[in-house]
Amino acid sequence: MRITTKSIMQGYNRNLNLALGRWNTAQNRVLTQRNFNTIAEDPAAANRAFQLRRQFRDNATQMEMTLQTQSLMDEVTSSAMQISNIITTTVNPDALKALNGTSSESERKTYAETLRGMQQSIVLSANSQVSGRYLFGGTSTKEPPFVLSEDGKTLTYRGLDVNDEAAMEPLTKDALYIDLGFGIVEKDGKIIENSAFNSATPGINMLGYGKDAQGYSNNVVVLLGQMADELENDSFDHEKFRQMVEKFQDDCVDTITDYESGLGVKQQFLSGTLTRLEQYNDTLNERITDIEMVDMAEAISNYTWQGYAYNAALKVGTNIVSQSLIDFMR
Repeated sequence: MRITTKSIMQGYNRNLNLALGRWNTAQNRVLTQRNFNTIAEDPAAANRAFQLRRQFRDNATQMEMTLQTQSLMDEVTSSAMQISNIITTTVNPDALKALNGTSSESERKTYAETLRGMQQSIVLSANSQVSGRYLFGGTSTKEPPFVLSEDGKTLTYRGLDVNDEAAMEPLTKDALYIDLGFGIVEKDGKIIENSAFNSATPGINMLGYGKDAQGYSNNVVVLLGQMADELENDSFDHEKFRQMVEKFQDDCVDTITDYESGLGVKQQFLSGTLTRLEQYNDTLNERITDIEMVDMAEAISNYTWQGYAYNAALKVGTNIVSQSLIDFMR
C-alpha cells in the first residue's frame, strides 16, 4: 500500500481536529462545570438526570404542602390553647363549687356574667380562620362552624344542634386527606387512612357534643350556659350546680386536653415527615450533582492534559509539513 503526502496530511488534519475537539470539550466542562450540556453528549446520564429532577420537583411540592399543613396545625393548636386557657384560668372551679344557697344573688349574678363571657370567647376562638379558611369546621371551611344563640342556651355546629348526638357523630369523622409523599392508597373507593394525612380538625371533637342522662350538655359552651342559668335562677339549686361544675371540670376540660394531645401528635408527625422529605431532598440533590456536575480537580487536570496533547500534535505537524516531496520519496 502506497502512503502519500496527501494521505498523511489528511490523517494528520483529522486527528488534529479530534484533539482540538477534545480540548474544547474539556474547556467547556471547566467553564460550565457540567458533564454534559446536551442530551446527545450522554443520553444515558441525561435520562437519569431527568428522572431525578422529576423526583426532586415532586419532593419539593410535598415539602411545600407539608410546610403549609404544619403552619395550619400551628394555628389550630394556638386557637385550641386559647380555648383551654379560657376554661382553666378565667374561673376557678373551686370558687364555683363554693357557691351555695347562702351566696348572695349579686355574687351569683357576677359569676353568671363571667360564664356567659366565657361562652362568647370560646365560640370566637372556635370560629378562628386563616386566609379565609375556618380552622375547626372539618370539611366545611368557608362558613363559621359554630353559632351561639343570643340567650346562650343553644349552640349549633354547621347548622345542627350540638346536643343532638346522632347528628354530630358523622361530623366527628370528617377527613381532608393530603398526600405528603407516602402515596395515597384507595380501597373500595375509600382512602386508606395511613396512606395520607388527615388535615381536618372538627371543632366539635374539642368542645364536645350530646348530653348525659341528667340532661347536662357534654358541650362545654352549652354547659357554661346551663351553669349561668342556674346561677341566675331565683330558686338556685346548689347540688345541681355542683354536679354541673364537676362535669365541667372533669369531663369538658379532659376533652379539650385530649384534643390538644391529638394535635400534638399531628404536629410531631408533620415535623418528622418534613425532616424525612428534607433528607430525601438532599439525597436527590447529591445524586443530580454527581451525574450533571464535574469534579473540578479532574476537569482541570483533563483540560490541561488535552491542551498538552493538542500542542504536541501541532509540533508533530511541523515535522510532517517540513518534509519535502524528495525527502519523503527517499
